[in-house]
Amino acid sequence: MTPADFLTKWHDAVLQRDASLMDEIIAEGCELHSPVVWKPTTDKAYLIHILQGVIDTIDGFAYREEWIKDNGIILEFTGTVDGKGLVGIDKITLGNDGRMTRLEVLIRPMNTYIEFATRMREHVARFSPEKEAV
Repeated sequence: MTPADFLTKWHDAVLQRDASLMDEIIAEGCELHSPVVWKPTTDKAYLIHILQGVIDTIDGFAYREEWIKDNGIILEFTGTVDGKGLVGIDKITLGNDGRMTRLEVLIRPMNTYIEFATRMREHVARFSPEKEAV
């Protein structure tokens, strides 16, 4: 899978607001480095749960810019949380098979990030591996 193929599937999942559609493009053991979680995770089901929370939490979530270099992708996104503007980036690393092996997320400004983090902690607390497998 090429970076362009990856991005087509990634953007489709975001547009459909369904992170489960990302399952086939995320490698097992993919590392998530999130501003909301202090320790990186490598649990794929948990990662997909978090991505769904992002899609559900950020109103008007949209990508406005993207950069691709070799197996690296940077996506700049915007949206609002509780009416406050937010800008962030997803820094994605793809493996040789074209699936995501690492995702690092950065978000600003601080006041919006705090509201976002509060809502995401509530979403993360609802994670159940048994529920996600259904």
